[in-house]
Amino acid sequence: MAEYSILKLDPDSHLLLEQPLLRLPQELLKKNLKAAQRSIEPVNKHATAAIQSSKSQTAAETLASLDATLQKAQNLKRKLEALHAEEQVLHSQQKARIEHLQTLHEIPSLGDVAYDRWSHVRLDRLLVDYLLRQGFTQSAKELAEENKLGGLVDVGVFEEAGRIEAALRRGEVKEALSWCAENKNALKKTNVGLMRKLKTGKEC
Repeated sequence: MAEYSILKLDPDSHLLLEQPLLRLPQELLKKNLKAAQRSIEPVNKHATAAIQSSKSQTAAETLASLDATLQKAQNLKRKLEALHAEEQVLHSQQKARIEHLQTLHEIPSLGDVAYDRWSHVRLDRLLVDYLLRQGFTQSAKELAEENKLGGLVDVGVFEEAGRIEAALRRGEVKEALSWCAENKNALKKTNVGLMRKLKTGKEC
């Protein structure tokens, strides 16, 4: 009985360490939703303004305004389709990660062969994450593909960061500024401590 209690698997203790695995797709989904809202709002305002102003316009002006509104709507449709495709990928990642963690609840003990398999997957995940953070993106991609990690790793996020870093090294700031604009609210939250240190003259 004592041996069984030692080997018994406690899934909740494992899940405490795995919170980041679920957090990133959730944050990216929120970002995706906000991007869709930012795209919809100006088109909605333009359409509303065009309808209101059409009462005082000539037929030719109304037709031109309608054409402009349709063009904006088509551009919006393309943006939303791209965002929807990205959203589907993120939902797929969420599903894969939830299923990976749910497996823990189906494993009775640490001595079970199923736990050994799960631990190997987790180790491969951590190795991919380490390689990505060290800048070895291609090696990380190959390891992820070889072990069929799929939605359990965040290669795409690090690839984007790598492109921005490479652009900055070339002296190009456009991509970095675009990223900052997309993530300005999150940056404001994380930079509160930085700004406080700068104002007090402390080292960062």
